[in-house]
Amino acid sequence: MRKWNVDVQTVERVLGRLAAVYRCDRLRMLGGEPLLHPDFVDVAAVAKAAKIGRIVQLTTNGMLIDRLPDEGWRLLDEIEISVYPAAGLTDERLLELRRKGERFGTRVNVSKYPRFRGTFTTQKAKSAEIVQDVWSACKAVNVWGCHAVRGERIYRCPQSAYGPVLNGGSFSDEGFEIDDRPDLRERLLDFLNAPGPLGACAYCVGTCGKKLDHGASSRRDWMMDLGRPYEEMIDYELLEISKVERREVDDCRRPVRARRSLGGRLVKKVRELL
Repeated sequence: MRKWNVDVQTVERVLGRLAAVYRCDRLRMLGGEPLLHPDFVDVAAVAKAAKIGRIVQLTTNGMLIDRLPDEGWRLLDEIEISVYPAAGLTDERLLELRRKGERFGTRVNVSKYPRFRGTFTTQKAKSAEIVQDVWSACKAVNVWGCHAVRGERIYRCPQSAYGPVLNGGSFSDEGFEIDDRPDLRERLLDFLNAPGPLGACAYCVGTCGKKLDHGASSRRDWMMDLGRPYEEMIDYELLEISKVERREVDDCRRPVRARRSLGGRLVKKVRELL
């Protein structure tokens, strides 16, 4: 996929339309790496002004965190740092970032990811039955409610935005256009609540992929990794458990706990009142 940066005016227009009919607990800015965006602070300001999410959060690998100016720290309610083994972020550096967050009243969450679960493949599933099972067990759709916005479209999960493109399709294949027609709310509800699975599910094992050790792959090696057969990627034990149990925790995520001082909470509260 080509490199790209979202247009700030597009974000403002789309979130403005969406704000009339939609609310979420967290409005998360994801990538790739969001801090590669040259106008990230402007994107964050628009996201905050839209008032769609109770919390506006940046999710970053932390490697470019020094690019975030003080204005960005002030705008964000939370920064989620996903620590990967190859990133080189020390415990001392993470402590510095937590303390900086306290100064601005911005919560800094740190999670380590030593392993991941496989997700995408370019080889289509061989049976509709296994795709239905994976859809039924997918936490991204059925538990976490991870809707995604890219460009002028909303998707039922982030995977459904990117899966079709990896297999020769387009970003419009699974997305719903966020337009300004008066019946947007009703049509959006129909889209989000429609029965599954999606077309993209035939190339995605959802949240039931086998665990893989973390690694930094080249673009070429990553594309080769996408060629594994669908059926070989599934953790079948987890699949069966997920079909009957509501497990809200991401079992690849290892939160690094830290007590937040009263001072940080007071800074945030005073800032909101002003």
